[in-house]
Amino acid sequence: MTKNKQYCVIGLGRFGNEVARNLMESGQNVMVIDKDPKLIEAASKKFDIAFVCDASNVDALIETGIQNTRTVIVAISSVEDSISICAALREIGIKDIIAKAKNVVHKRILKTMGIPRIVIPDIEIGRKIALQALFNIGVDIMSIGSDFSWIRIVINNDAIVNKPLFKLKLNTNYDATIMLIQRQGEVIFPPTKDTELKNGDVVTFITKSKSAKKIINYLNVDFS
Repeated sequence: MTKNKQYCVIGLGRFGNEVARNLMESGQNVMVIDKDPKLIEAASKKFDIAFVCDASNVDALIETGIQNTRTVIVAISSVEDSISICAALREIGIKDIIAKAKNVVHKRILKTMGIPRIVIPDIEIGRKIALQALFNIGVDIMSIGSDFSWIRIVINNDAIVNKPLFKLKLNTNYDATIMLIQRQGEVIFPPTKDTELKNGDVVTFITKSKSAKKIINYLNVDFS
């Protein structure tokens, strides 16, 4: 495997498949690993490189060339297998590891191993649904800690388009900071104080959770 293979997903259950598919659809090079030959046979038709491999075996992992990847996602539900695989990755020298945890105890164990990023999918999805219900909105929203939210929404308010961001005073009035704007295939990152919003822009921003509904209603009148 060459060095331009940026991501590796270990474990091709529903979660692993979804992560790998989204990375691929984002234009990334993806390698997938699973010890089940049937899963790898199916995956080989979709992904750049697919290996049948016991990912807890250091020598077997090295043979796949995983040491050349930038980020490895361990999408394994079994606590024992997940720990063994993460230990093997650390022994190889992989630094950027994102690991799926089955529960809080599993997360705590991985954290003590020095795994930098750990997610519990059921909890993350639960938080997202709770936020959507709480604010009665149908936009992409995710909590960041207890006080902040990450939100992505389409601009639909004639009153704010074609005006520079500094005039909208989003930070002062709505506790919001726009991080990225997507416009007809163009990505504006980072936007400047003189950047103007257009109807149809997909805007990603961070806001205080208590201000989420207010800023969403301001940016998109359909949610008012």
